[in-house]
Amino acid sequence: MRLQALLGDAPLQAILFDLDGTLVDSVPDLAAAMDAALQHCGLPVAGEERVRSWVGNGAVKLVARALDWAVETEVAQVQSAQQQLLLEAFYRAYAEDSSSRSRLFDGVLEALQYWRDAGVKMACVTNKPERFTHPILAEFGLQALLPVVVGGDTLAQRKPDPAPLRLACERLGVAVENAVMVGDSCNDIDAAHALGMPAACVSYGYNHGAPIADAGADLLVDVFSALR
Repeated sequence: MRLQALLGDAPLQAILFDLDGTLVDSVPDLAAAMDAALQHCGLPVAGEERVRSWVGNGAVKLVARALDWAVETEVAQVQSAQQQLLLEAFYRAYAEDSSSRSRLFDGVLEALQYWRDAGVKMACVTNKPERFTHPILAEFGLQALLPVVVGGDTLAQRKPDPAPLRLACERLGVAVENAVMVGDSCNDIDAAHALGMPAACVSYGYNHGAPIADAGADLLVDVFSALR
C-alpha cells in the first residue's frame, strides 16, 4: 500500500480526503451556480474553464475571485456588500443543484472500498460548507465510506490551517501520527505538514491553476487508483 509507505513503521489507520478536485470533479456544478449568481447580479458570466482556476479555498474565496475578475479590481477593494450579494446568490443557485453535472473521478469508489475492507478509517476534510458536502457524498454513495465530515464551516479555521485535520483524526479516534492526507492543492499539503502528517496529492485537481508538482507533496499520482 503506497500510503502506508509514507508513514514508515507507523501503521496506517486513517486517510483524510479532500473533496473537490480529489474525489469529485465538482467544477461543472460550481461554474453553473457561479454563472447564475453573476448573471443575477448583472455581471458577466465566467465559464467553467475560468471557475476551475478559482476553486480550492471555499465559497467565500471563490466568490471574491469571481467578483475580482468581473469588476476588474483587487479583491481587497471589493465592497463587502457587493461580495455578500454575490455569495448569497451563489449559495442559492448551488443549493438547487450541486451534483447533476459533477462526477466521481475514475477509481475513487473502488479505492475507498479497498481501504474500508482493509480496516482503514476514512474522513472527508473539505473547505466546502457542510450543507453542500453531505448531499454530494450521498449522491455518489460515499457517506458510508466517509462517515466523518469536517467542512469549511465546521470550525472557525479552514485548510490550510491544520485544525480541521486534527478534528477529523479525533472524531475517527486515530492519532495524527497514523493518518495521511490525500488532496489536490497546497492547502491540503500545508495543513498536513503543519501536523507532521504526510500529504499525497493527485495531479488532476484544481490548486487554483498552479502546478501541484511544485507544492511539496510527499506523493504525487496522476490517477486516484495509484494511491493504493
